[in-house]
Amino acid sequence: MDRVTRLMVATGCAAMVWIAPMVSAQVTPGVERTTARARALVDGGDGDAARMLLDSLVGTVPVGTFDFAEALYWRAVLAERIGDAERDWKRLVIDVPLSPRAPDALVRLGELEMLRAHPAEARVYFTRLLRDFPSGVYRAKGLLWLTRSYFEERNTAGGCRALDSLRGIEIAEGELRLQSDELQRRCTGTMANSAPVASEKSVASEKSAVSAKPVAGSGRYSVQLAAYDTRADAAAAVQRFTKRDIDARIDGEQKPFRVRVGYYTTRADAASALNRLKKLGLTGFVAERTP
Repeated sequence: MDRVTRLMVATGCAAMVWIAPMVSAQVTPGVERTTARARALVDGGDGDAARMLLDSLVGTVPVGTFDFAEALYWRAVLAERIGDAERDWKRLVIDVPLSPRAPDALVRLGELEMLRAHPAEARVYFTRLLRDFPSGVYRAKGLLWLTRSYFEERNTAGGCRALDSLRGIEIAEGELRLQSDELQRRCTGTMANSAPVASEKSVASEKSAVSAKPVAGSGRYSVQLAAYDTRADAAAAVQRFTKRDIDARIDGEQKPFRVRVGYYTTRADAASALNRLKKLGLTGFVAERTP
């Protein structure tokens, strides 16, 4: 597929979808084994080896296939620099827009813009998610993030209208249900002229999600939320997290400047903290502290 055709498919020109080449409907076992090995390397603390393995995989699998999408996806997820992850997710949604990994890549691209405090730019990705993947769990994710993007702009009416589109959609118990309930309480509180109470509950929820972390110096593991090539960008991210009562910091004295949370004695404790942060709509991974 040439670049023009890929872009037309990626931007929703339905009449051109039939031109897309036939690709494998599933990821091949060899690629699954390689990505699983990369994840195991990261879990074992050898992120550099994992990324080298995925670099090789991206360079060898055919472009435009589901194998290519899988390799790009995991290289992005396990990337240390946020810019590297963003580049791979963008490439994924352009080169393999029909891949099962494409909707998650759109969510993550939108999350990055939200992290940068660019809600309008984030809505481009969430709107495309709702357009191209209008059913199932991704519809719920898209609408919840769309709601958050309006709230970020203090446009409560727009957020509540987006949230209202969730009516009739069954959301299973778990992270998405917790997010939906919290946002719904915010809308209900606004209509009842009790928005300050709802806001206090939201802040308390976020504080409790990170308040159980050990003090500095007492643990080997942390949760990494982002990494930047400049300290200024990392400091801006820390400031945004601090406004949400998330006690983030910058690790490292040279690039990449890592934005991390907490000091945990065991990897399991850090993983639990990561799960709590995910309930706030954040993404990241467990990392060993920088000496």
